[in-house]
Amino acid sequence: MKIKHLTGLFINALVCLILVLLGNAMTPKPGTSSGNGNPVILLLIPLSILFLVLVLQWIRMFKDLNMSLSKLSILILALAGYIIAGYVFQLHRLEIYRDIQADAFKLRYGEVDWNHIESITTGILSIHMNNQFFNWNTYFMMIAFSLLLCFIYKWIQGLANRRCDGTSAKK
Repeated sequence: MKIKHLTGLFINALVCLILVLLGNAMTPKPGTSSGNGNPVILLLIPLSILFLVLVLQWIRMFKDLNMSLSKLSILILALAGYIIAGYVFQLHRLEIYRDIQADAFKLRYGEVDWNHIESITTGILSIHMNNQFFNWNTYFMMIAFSLLLCFIYKWIQGLANRRCDGTSAKK
């Protein structure tokens, strides 16, 4: 493992974290008006590019890693389990966030309009959802997903090598 690869990986992960926290900070306070549009959607462009670079950096970092296919399978399942658990946790946080929004609307307007709460807390286009899509949990899920793709690549590569070794041994 070269220090250059590790430094690049660290810088990329740090820039991703900064962009995620910036997206989180651009969430309006519960019960307030959100204005027109959601400028945080623009952060998805650099985050997507940085994510792809992150996957490539992981692949390069673990290029010389020799791990059995069974251990790779367990690692892949563990990462997938972590991502699923993070998704379930995020769904739970969304329900809590909807209750916070409802409380803020009740304080401000005297009643709760659940249709409105549902509309502003659904989908990525709503600025009220920024803190649900851009937070520490989703950041770590992104890192885990990039590792998952790296190890799936290594697993497929291992299967291909095993198949090539098996056919060359038969000749």
